[in-house]
Amino acid sequence: MISLTGGKDKGRKIKSPRSSGVRPILASIRKVLFDTLGVRVYDARFLDVFAGVGTVGLEALSRGAKEVFYVEKNPRVIKILRENVSLLGYEDKVQIIRADAFKVPQKLKACAPFDIVYLGPPYGLKGIERLPQLYLPLAGDVLVIQHHHKTKFDFPEGFRVKIKRIGENQLTFVEKEGK
Repeated sequence: MISLTGGKDKGRKIKSPRSSGVRPILASIRKVLFDTLGVRVYDARFLDVFAGVGTVGLEALSRGAKEVFYVEKNPRVIKILRENVSLLGYEDKVQIIRADAFKVPQKLKACAPFDIVYLGPPYGLKGIERLPQLYLPLAGDVLVIQHHHKTKFDFPEGFRVKIKRIGENQLTFVEKEGK
């Protein structure tokens, strides 16, 4: 079980899978993520890619996000994600898209922009360096990538990058200059 760390559902527990194939985000990383995002979360349209069981998006809803779009491809994990959304009563604020994260950005353009785009890819994912270019066009305010601190990304000119390191993990916040 995973406990939410903030907002109206702080302390509520959600389900997590028993397999080692899913890496739930640590509470310490979620705290840094949401402390850094601050009030931007309130009333935001939030996109959670590599959603897993939905922890980050549920945390966003608990902290006042207007709606969350999830992208996850594993049907077994999506089943738990749906149970967690239902457990907290957010069915009317959530859309779950079963898709490969590398193939879905084109389809998501119809729903964009998202105020916050969060990417939590599995460590060691092949092609991870392509993710910013795929998802930056969908981010209205900020793109956040959780990754191993040794993973490096190239961002186009005109974007400001802020890095928060938590142990071996890193959160990279990318936003357009002038925001």
